[in-house]
Amino acid sequence: MRSAGTLALAAALILVAACSSTYRSKPQMNYYHGQNVPAGYITVVRATAAEIEFSIRVEFTQKQMYHLVLDGNEPVAEGWFNTLRAGNQAYSVTMKPSEGKAFEVGKTYRLCIGTQNPQAVQMTSSNYPCIADHSFVFELKD
Repeated sequence: MRSAGTLALAAALILVAACSSTYRSKPQMNYYHGQNVPAGYITVVRATAAEIEFSIRVEFTQKQMYHLVLDGNEPVAEGWFNTLRAGNQAYSVTMKPSEGKAFEVGKTYRLCIGTQNPQAVQMTSSNYPCIADHSFVFELKD
């Protein structure tokens, strides 16, 4: 009888451990190219290994969009940014790389602008649509 109780307790502990685990499956996202913006509509204003600032002249209907700097299909920097221009020709976005990552001189990156957080898209698909897409070679710029 005691071994059945021990077995039940062990099973309960395993179930609790499994439910409280922080592991989440994270399939590789495919950030597929959206509309390439005309030259000059997205420019790098300032760039260091620790942050990059973009001037974006693309007009969006949404007040906030999700911006990602991608190295292939791997996000280096990402976040929600306000797209309101407040009478200006462009809006500005300053992005910092995620922890443990840095921008590398001479490397080609993509700025992908979308309407959702990739984690929200990941619930139903492994394809993330970039509404606006801009490729650039990272160079230091003050």
